[in-house]
Amino acid sequence: MTSNRMRWQYAIFAQINFQMHIIPQLFRVDKIYSAVHETFNNNKRKWEIIESKNETAIIQDGNYTMKNKSDFNWHYYKARSPLKLKEDFLLETEIELLSKDQFGHFGLVWGFDKTPHTINKFTVSADGERSLMMSFEKDHKQVFYRSQCRGLTTLKSSPFLKISIIKMNEFYYFCINNELLNIVNASHFIINGPYMGFYLEPGIEIKSKRLEIKKLTARKVKSVSGLEMMLG
Repeated sequence: MTSNRMRWQYAIFAQINFQMHIIPQLFRVDKIYSAVHETFNNNKRKWEIIESKNETAIIQDGNYTMKNKSDFNWHYYKARSPLKLKEDFLLETEIELLSKDQFGHFGLVWGFDKTPHTINKFTVSADGERSLMMSFEKDHKQVFYRSQCRGLTTLKSSPFLKISIIKMNEFYYFCINNELLNIVNASHFIINGPYMGFYLEPGIEIKSKRLEIKKLTARKVKSVSGLEMMLG
């Protein structure tokens, strides 16, 4: 295991174990490799490019810039990923908030097919106060799972955010700027396909300079011996 991989492992698992204090087991990552490293220098991944009265989505100067100009409708901007149903992964992006409606949300969506019926999302409110993890029908007729975290401090000093979703064994770990916000059993999210992308509510404009997917192979270790083994 390389030193970079160990540092990444320490950052995630020490954070989970010591900040949350609620996980009976830790996990050791045996393998980790980059499946997608998107820097938006081209559009080989076929991100949606749109220019209309209701929305804009363009790739330019190493950024994917998206703007929701509608009054009432949320939009999403997707590309196909190599993720499969049972795989463990890290999905992470860096986003800069360019303009906002004070109460709108933006973030990531994942786990849907090309013409989605259900979508999963992990979003942050533009006022920086709340984050939301949700699985829902695209038309919002039914919500299958919803969890909200309040009192965030991540947007107080900067409009820049690193949004991370980690799926490992039977759990999802949701992080903003390397701060673990929530842990949710994977059974709460409906995975129907490999597509992922960005979520944007009315009045919001963002740009992303990076999106990365890392595939993981992890196994459980006993909490005490595992902790000693990882942290020495």
